[in-house]
Amino acid sequence: MKAIRLQLSRRKGFSLQDTSLAANGLSAVKVARPSKYGNPVIKQDFDELQAIHGELGRPPIEGIWQQHAVKCFDAWIGGKLPELGTPPTCAEIRRDLKGKNLACWCELDDPCHADVLLLVANDAGEAKS
Repeated sequence: MKAIRLQLSRRKGFSLQDTSLAANGLSAVKVARPSKYGNPVIKQDFDELQAIHGELGRPPIEGIWQQHAVKCFDAWIGGKLPELGTPPTCAEIRRDLKGKNLACWCELDDPCHADVLLLVANDAGEAKS
């Protein structure tokens, strides 16, 4: 089975594992903040960056803030944003998340860092087709 992204819920009776197993038979891991795999980039970071762009007379950053957060997360785990702290390594991601569904609070039709984690966790360097 292919691992997928799931959305966490506070709905009464919601069970992440039951939802995950019903979706494709795989167990799930929460990757939302404050977990080890949560995205350290928040909407306030994007808003502050937009304000700086405005002060400098630059055009606003295009796209919704989640797109920015996912790009920053990808750069962070790639070692390009050390100011965000030490990211999990690709080996850790693969060890802990390979073959598991990943759950975050993001809407399923919005960009989410869990999509980046799914790619890293389930691609051990195989040739892409």
